[in-house]
Amino acid sequence: VSVLFVMATVADGTTRHSNFHPSSFEKSETRCQQILECRRQIKNWQDKLTRLLVEQERYYRLAKLRCAAGSTDIQSAESILSWSADTHFTWSDLSWIEKQDKDFILAALESKELPLELKSFDEDVFPLHIRTDPEIFMARVHHESFEVAFRDYAGLVVPRTLCDDKNIMLEVVQRQPLVVKSMPDHWRDDPDIFRSVLKHQDLPWKLLQYFSKEIRSDAELMLAVFQHRDSELSWMGDCSERLRDDKVFFINAVDNFRSQINEYSRAAFRQKMRYHNKKPENQVLRYASQRLRSDFDVVMNCVQQWGMNLEHASDDLRRNDKIVMAACTQDYTASKYALPVGLEISFLEHYDFARSIIPYVSAETLKLCLDKHGEDEGFCLLSTLNKNLEWSMIPEAIRSDPNFVARAAKSLSWGLWEALPLEMKRNVQIASALAKSRKLKNGVIWDVVDKCPEALSDRKWVMDLIANTMYFPDLHLLIVTKSVIDIPNDKVLMLHAVKHHPYLWEYCSDELRGDRDVLIAVAEASPDALRIVPSTYQLDHPEFVACAIRKHRKHFENRNDIKTMYIGILREMWHNRAVAMAWLESGGEWNYVDFPPRFREDEEMILTATKNSWTEFRRASVMLRRDKAFVIQALAVDARIILDVSKELFFDRDVVMAAFNKDVRAIEFHTKGDDQCFAFLVSFAKKIRRRLRESRAFIDEFIGSAKCPSAGNVGCNLSMLNQGPVMLATYEDKIASYAGILCDEEELARYEATSHHLAAWGICSICCFVTVSNSHK
Repeated sequence: VSVLFVMATVADGTTRHSNFHPSSFEKSETRCQQILECRRQIKNWQDKLTRLLVEQERYYRLAKLRCAAGSTDIQSAESILSWSADTHFTWSDLSWIEKQDKDFILAALESKELPLELKSFDEDVFPLHIRTDPEIFMARVHHESFEVAFRDYAGLVVPRTLCDDKNIMLEVVQRQPLVVKSMPDHWRDDPDIFRSVLKHQDLPWKLLQYFSKEIRSDAELMLAVFQHRDSELSWMGDCSERLRDDKVFFINAVDNFRSQINEYSRAAFRQKMRYHNKKPENQVLRYASQRLRSDFDVVMNCVQQWGMNLEHASDDLRRNDKIVMAACTQDYTASKYALPVGLEISFLEHYDFARSIIPYVSAETLKLCLDKHGEDEGFCLLSTLNKNLEWSMIPEAIRSDPNFVARAAKSLSWGLWEALPLEMKRNVQIASALAKSRKLKNGVIWDVVDKCPEALSDRKWVMDLIANTMYFPDLHLLIVTKSVIDIPNDKVLMLHAVKHHPYLWEYCSDELRGDRDVLIAVAEASPDALRIVPSTYQLDHPEFVACAIRKHRKHFENRNDIKTMYIGILREMWHNRAVAMAWLESGGEWNYVDFPPRFREDEEMILTATKNSWTEFRRASVMLRRDKAFVIQALAVDARIILDVSKELFFDRDVVMAAFNKDVRAIEFHTKGDDQCFAFLVSFAKKIRRRLRESRAFIDEFIGSAKCPSAGNVGCNLSMLNQGPVMLATYEDKIASYAGILCDEEELARYEATSHHLAAWGICSICCFVTVSNSHK
C-alpha cells in the first residue's frame, strides 16, 4: 500500500491529501493480497509438480528394478519372460546417493541376478547403517543366491547388533546352517535354533559339537537329527552318555537313520551304505555303552543293518550263531570278527546263507560254497555273477550241460568264455543266448561269429546280435560277409540294422541304398545321420530332410547335436522353404548365412523365428516392419519387439496398445529414456483412461437404466430399448459405435490390462495430477 501511495504522489507531482479516500487503500490492499495469493498458489503447484516428477522418476526406477525381478505386483496374467540383465543396467544408472537408499536396495534385492555390489555388500560401498539394517539383511538372507554365495561360509558376517534378534537368527541358520559356528553362546542352548538348523537340507559337519550339553541330552532333538537325510552315524559319539546308554533311544536312532536312507534311490542307497561300511567311525555300535554292547536286541539291530558292527559287540555275542550269521549275511567281510576264528565256515552249510553271499565272496569262500552246494544248478548259475569265479570250480556234470551254459551266457565274462571247450563255443543254442545279452564285449561276439558260423543262418539271431552290440565296423563286416543270408539285399534286416546303427547303411546293396524306407530309417536314427544320405537324394526329396529335422526336434537343446545336423544338410537345401520352416519350428536359429533374402519377407517364417527368440524379429525386411497388421501379430508373440518396429509405427496407438497389453515390461523398451516417448506415454495414458471412463459411464448410467420389459412399458425410462435382451444388445452396440464408445468385452479387457500395466509404472498417476492441476487452474 505504501508503494502504491508513493507512485500516485510521484505521478501527480503533489501530495493531495484532501482528494485521497481510505476506500482506495482498501481496494489496493485487497488486490495486492489476491495477487500475492495467486503467486503463492502458482509457486505451490510448481513445487508440487516438481516434487511429483521427482517422485515419479524415483517410482519409475523402483518399478524397473522390481519389474526386472518379475515382481508379482506388476505381473500380468500371462507368463512374463525373465530379463535379469535389466537389474544390472538399472542399478548402474543410479547415482551414488541413490545406491545408499534403502528403497532402491530392497527393490534390487528382489531381482534374480544381483549386481556385484549387492552380492559382496562390502563395507567400502555401503555404510554401517545399511549393512546393519534388519530389513535389508533379511532381504539378503531370503534371496535365492544367498546359499550359493555363502556356501562355504566365506564372507558371511551377521552384524553384532542383529545377533541378539532371535527371529533373524532363526531365518539365518535355516538358510545357512554354518552360521552356528560363530553365533553367540546363548543361542547354543536354544531348541528353536537347533530345529531351524534341521530344516536345511545340508547340515554342517559335526553339527552337535556346536551346541550345548543340554541340547545333546534331549532325546527328541537327537532322534530328529538322525532322521535328517544329511546326518552321519558318527554323530552318535557327540550325544550325551545318558542317551548312549539308553536302549530305546539307541534302537530308535538307528532305525531313523535307516528309514531316511531308504528314501534314496537304490543306487544312491548302495553308494551311501558302502561309504558307511568303509568308514570305521560310522559303525554305530562303537559309540554304545558297554551295557548296550552286551544287549542282544541292540547288537542284532545294528549288525542286521551294518554287518561290520560285529567288531564292537561283546565277546559273548561275537560267539553267538544268530548274531554272526546276521552280520555275515549283511556283509560277509564281517566274518573276520567272529569268535572263534573260522566260525563263519560252519554257516556255509546253510543253503540260504550261502546263496545270499555267493555273488560277493572271495575265491576261497566261493570254492567252499560250490563244494557244499555245487550240485544245485540254480546255485551254480548264481555263482557266475561272482567276478572271482573260475570255470573249473563248477562241477563237471553241470558245466558240461549246454542248457546250463546257455542260461549262464548273459553273465559270462571273457575269461569264462575262454575256458569253455570248443564244442561249447560251436553250439548254436549257446550262440543264440549270447546274442541276446547286452553286457558282452565285442571280443566275445567276434569269437562266436568265428567259431559258430552256422548261427549266422538264423535271421532272428543276426537281428538280436546287431541290436545288442556296439557299432564296430570290422565286426559288422564279418557278420555280413560270413552270413549265409544275403544281408545286404534283405530289406527287413537292413531296416532293423540301420535303426540301431545308421552307419551300417554302407553295407546295403546299391538298390537298398536308394530305398526311401531305408533312408528314412537312417535319418531318424541319429541327428548326424543326414551326412550319410546322398546329396542327390536330399536335392530330389526336400520333404525327407524336413521330416528328419522335425524328428530330432528334442536334440535342438544340445548345441553339439544342432551343429552335427547342420553339417549334414546341404547348403542348397536351405533355399527350400519347407526345410527352413522345419528348422525354425524345431527351435533352430535364423540361418542368416544360408537363408535367401526372400525369407525375410515371409511373415510366417519371421513369426516362427520370433517365437524362438524375440531378437530374430530384426531379420524381417523393412517392408514387413512397416506393415502395421504384421507388427501387431508379432507383438502378440513377444512385446519386446516394440524396440525394433519402424519409426512410422513406433508412436502408433494401436501398435503401442498391442505391446502394452501383451506385457507390462514392454514400456521399458518403448520409452528409451527420452522426453518424446515419455510425453507420448502420458498422452496415451490419458486417452486410455478417458475411453474407460466414457465406457463405464455409458454402461452404468445409460444401459444400466434400461429396465426389464413390462406390460405396457410401464415404468420404463427407455421404452425404445424395452424390447428384450437381444434388441437391447443390438441397440447398445449401435449407439456405442455411433458415439465412439467402447462396448466390446474383449476390447474393454485390452484397455483395462493396458491401463493396469501403465499404472504399474506410475504413468497414470502423472495423468491424474495433470488433469487435476489443469482443472484447478
